[in-house]
Amino acid sequence: MSAFNSRDDLDTIPVLLDDVPVIMPELPAQVFITTFEQFKAVSEPVRSRILGIIQNQPATAKQIADRLGATPGAIGHHLHVLEEAGLAQIVARRLVRGIVANYYTRTARIFKYNLPEDVSGGVNASIEIMDKAHNEMIEAHANIKEDPFWCDSFPHIRLSPERARYYFERLQALVTDVLNETPDPDGKVYGIIVGMFMSPSYMQGPGTSSTNDAV
Repeated sequence: MSAFNSRDDLDTIPVLLDDVPVIMPELPAQVFITTFEQFKAVSEPVRSRILGIIQNQPATAKQIADRLGATPGAIGHHLHVLEEAGLAQIVARRLVRGIVANYYTRTARIFKYNLPEDVSGGVNASIEIMDKAHNEMIEAHANIKEDPFWCDSFPHIRLSPERARYYFERLQALVTDVLNETPDPDGKVYGIIVGMFMSPSYMQGPGTSSTNDAV
């Protein structure tokens, strides 16, 4: 199944029969968020959750509303905003009780930020991503009783520029591998957080080769 990026394509999407499954299309690995409209759309908490739901499985406004405890009308509004921003798309339609229901997915598996400060309002995109991941981990920890693959680590180490680049490239390669992984339609959804940054100045201090005298 191919993806359709605008409502102009709706007439080309056949209305599925009840016994025909809605298949997740193959999405581009990533799309860059470059406008204020996109940034505003993706930053709203409910819309962020919607994008999480339709990242791995097409869903209707009613199905999303049931999972989030919201009304289909409210979710439909959020989906329209995401669609207008180029972040969500209709990929299938089905006749449900006399009404044609639209199935939505994202327009990419991940969204990457490429915004000047005057567009983002000074908000650091990396911090926002980590904040979303932090909130999702809290919810997962509270609601999932057993997760055999849960792991976390927050190491610090002094690295030369060469070794820092080495680990940077390994982490980038890991993200690429994950994005190229073929999704299992019957598998569980896992979140993976990847971050690397230079620690704040209070942690830096002089190196052991410094000639400064201790006082």
